[in-house]
Amino acid sequence: MIKHVLIDGTTISRHMDGLSQYILNIVSRFPKRDDWQYHVVVRPGECPNDYLYRWENQGMLIHTADIAPIGPIREWQFKQWLRSQIPFDAALAPSNQYPMALTIPTIYVVHDIIYERYPGQLGRHAALKRLWLHRNVAHGLKQARYIVAVSQFTKDEILRFHSHVDANKIRVVYEGWEHLQENSGNMIAETPFDEYILYIGSSRGHKNLQGLIDAMALAADSIPDRKGLVIVGDNRMLNDTQREKISELNTKILMTGWLGGEQLDAYYRGAKAVVFPSLCEGFGIPVLEAFYYQKPLIVSNTSSLPEVAGEAGVYFSPSKPEEIAQALVNALNMPESERSKWIQKGTRRLHDFSWQKTADEIGQLLANLLNG
Repeated sequence: MIKHVLIDGTTISRHMDGLSQYILNIVSRFPKRDDWQYHVVVRPGECPNDYLYRWENQGMLIHTADIAPIGPIREWQFKQWLRSQIPFDAALAPSNQYPMALTIPTIYVVHDIIYERYPGQLGRHAALKRLWLHRNVAHGLKQARYIVAVSQFTKDEILRFHSHVDANKIRVVYEGWEHLQENSGNMIAETPFDEYILYIGSSRGHKNLQGLIDAMALAADSIPDRKGLVIVGDNRMLNDTQREKISELNTKILMTGWLGGEQLDAYYRGAKAVVFPSLCEGFGIPVLEAFYYQKPLIVSNTSSLPEVAGEAGVYFSPSKPEEIAQALVNALNMPESERSKWIQKGTRRLHDFSWQKTADEIGQLLANLLNG
């Protein structure tokens, strides 16, 4: 008898953020099985066509539905959609936005609960948004048969903010990096610098762009001409003061906005080093990206980042701009022998992670659900 498995892909975005990469990569690595039928639900126009074709070739059924990626309206839309479908035997909810209408055995992936530490970055009506997120996550943690945390740090945060959760339901399953192999191209990064340090990420508060900008201001006089910092990512959440400071440092900072595919690959390949100054991360895929591109990584010594980077990271305190500034200067002046040492460490560390391993471990949990 064929078992029907629902995979919630409604949080996939065409902008290919970290969550989208996670879902696309694990689903693409689920093996085709004669006794299981996968059903993937996505929003119109959001999931890349090449992944849709790949999934169809794997025998998966694709459903398109107008379901919001977050918020109360999402719950009503998901419930209405479920009513029109066949009964499912199990489900994978691979993002923090747990579909509250699910009553079947489910695996729930929690990537972070950073909103608990930094609710202010939720913008207008932050208190109400935090309350909604807290209740949604709490429901998912209670309802799900298995909870996947993307790091030990995230597991600890779950238990800190939701102490009622049965810790035995939580499995730590790390993320991967093989998606980068699809980005390789022949583009050259366009920058005014001969050498630069690369930052990849959004401008949300916990990413600590403020600290990075302050550090560049402190380091500017110690950084020679035609060396600087390239900031890649969505910068819509920068405030006027931050934009003004970046403008004052225009000979040392280049902001590209959001990039993808071959453009992102070009900037990684051209970088002297990668900086990751976050105050808090659930996992931190840019850590693995730095290792893949064989770049020294200067990184915060907080949250999940030491867990992921291990001995391959050059650490600083993200709350101390002077430490970040010194790390930036040191990275740009790093002797080739030392640079080679950090690259070798990163390459070795990279071997501990894999999207295939992630998919295999989640696939085993699905098998437990369907056979239990």
